[in-house]
Amino acid sequence: TFVITMTVSLNNYNDKIADVQQRGEIYTKLQEMDSFVRNYSMYDVDDADMRYGVYSGYLNGINDKHSRYFSTDEYYYEKQLESGRLIGLGMEYEREESGYIRVKEVYEGSPSGSGGIEVGDVIISVGGVSVLESGYDTAYEHLKYGDEGTKQKFVVRRNGEETEYELARSAFDIPSVDGILLDNGIFYIRFYSLNESAAEKFTEIMEPAVSGSVTGYVFDLRGCSSGVYSPVSEILEGFIAPAQIASAVYRNNSTKVIAQTENEDFTNLPISIIIDEKTGGSAELIAEALRDHAGGITVGENSSGYGTLQEKKIFSDGTAMEISVAVIVPASENGAYNSQGIIPEFAVEYDGDYEKDPISYSSSGDAQFRKALEVIISRASAIGEENAAAAEEENSAGTERTAG
Repeated sequence: TFVITMTVSLNNYNDKIADVQQRGEIYTKLQEMDSFVRNYSMYDVDDADMRYGVYSGYLNGINDKHSRYFSTDEYYYEKQLESGRLIGLGMEYEREESGYIRVKEVYEGSPSGSGGIEVGDVIISVGGVSVLESGYDTAYEHLKYGDEGTKQKFVVRRNGEETEYELARSAFDIPSVDGILLDNGIFYIRFYSLNESAAEKFTEIMEPAVSGSVTGYVFDLRGCSSGVYSPVSEILEGFIAPAQIASAVYRNNSTKVIAQTENEDFTNLPISIIIDEKTGGSAELIAEALRDHAGGITVGENSSGYGTLQEKKIFSDGTAMEISVAVIVPASENGAYNSQGIIPEFAVEYDGDYEKDPISYSSSGDAQFRKALEVIISRASAIGEENAAAAEEENSAGTERTAG
């Protein structure tokens, strides 16, 4: 026992010494690099950018694709996204091939939404400086971050014409979920983001479903990915019998329940779930739970396989880091979907834009949406036939008892 104990202790000690030596080598090398750059580089060192790169680079080395380092502005923005209410101009951006900024989304009720900005607009200058001159990243940050009430000038190119805008940043709600009862009795639910206000919004949009003649539900989770799990339980309450839905399993094998249902009043109507390669995180868990606990049928493409839970560490300077700390393990026979994702029962490739007007389902060009409706109609018809057969059998049995 003594020999084994000493051997283990010695090995642990050696490992720690090796770690200390390796860390020392890293710090020494960074100091040498910094000294060489500051003495000989023809370019000035931006200390803020340098620190950001070092911290981000460290997280790149832990093989965690969901880890991230946040600057002060980025973390402030991330907290707003999670809350469901943003302060800003109300646009999402992407880099155009030319190097300019392309508007890929405009939020309703935001300064951009009411100010006339359109999806597809190309922003060529910000604050009087060309995007090509300042660089995409700098121009992007000037547009995206800022306090409520601050104004931002920028020039938009649309159909060959250039127009200057000056908009003041304000607070607005981020779309999370919407729903509509179609004339065929199917209640269509579209998820845009899962944030802390999503459960409340989901309860609001479900009111027509409670009072209407519903034959089934379509959950459209395409493009929705989130690390916020707080709304999951409430969203699933009306569709799944009381059950533990999923737990987070940590590296020391400790567990924490992150989703469960308790309501005895739930629907048994047919459900279809549309997923794609961008369906991830808490949205992916909703899809998995509806499939395995409520008999939902998945349609579309293999989901992203984002089945881990993240935690953040906030630093005294307002920056933060986020790393994966646990695997999401559903309480079902299919088990964890992390990495491999959810394979849909009906594989339908994406063939264009998501359906923007679900009321026009009969002429929709959205193949995944059409298939999801087809699944509901088919299952509703089968359930109707089963109920009719059961009623007929019961009537026959009653007639025989009366005759007897």
